[in-house]
Amino acid sequence: MRTKSKWFAKNQTRAPEVLAGAVALNIWRLGLHSITRMRSVQFEIEASRQYFDFLREYLVFLNHLVDRFAFERLSTEDRQQFTSALVKKTAEFLSENEARLLGGEELPIVEQFIQSFNQRGEDYATFGLDGGQPDFAFMRYCGFQLAEVVSEQDRHWVMDQVMAIEAPEAIDTLLKLMDNLFATAGKTAA
Repeated sequence: MRTKSKWFAKNQTRAPEVLAGAVALNIWRLGLHSITRMRSVQFEIEASRQYFDFLREYLVFLNHLVDRFAFERLSTEDRQQFTSALVKKTAEFLSENEARLLGGEELPIVEQFIQSFNQRGEDYATFGLDGGQPDFAFMRYCGFQLAEVVSEQDRHWVMDQVMAIEAPEAIDTLLKLMDNLFATAGKTAA
């Protein structure tokens, strides 16, 4: 999947919140791309509440990945600002679309996403990175969470799909995205 990963005006220092907005847009696109691909290989993810439950879990996973990648690139203070803005912006993308397609108010959807991010954070924090890549347990946990929202017939296969195809592609894409955005924004590792 192609991402928008370079700043037009290079080497201008950008606030962590600005970087987070660019990353959140690409995370949103990765989430949609993943659902599209999974549906194309016959996973039954219906355009209903299930669609947004799946998307929410996958976006939480992607946000935690990016937070880990930000740890290596930003100071503690910048990382906190970056991650807060990232989660909020991702939640806004989700809420705008969910409210438009299923109805409901955007603010409770934003709050629900932030709450999910924080709850899952306790578990994701126990998993590590191995050579800059999330370990087996990190991806397996995502697959386990997604198995809770897919149809019964897809539960046995969703973990394989996530661990073999969706997560590795997302990881590669997000690493390149972070490297390119931070390099062209004049940001350096802390």
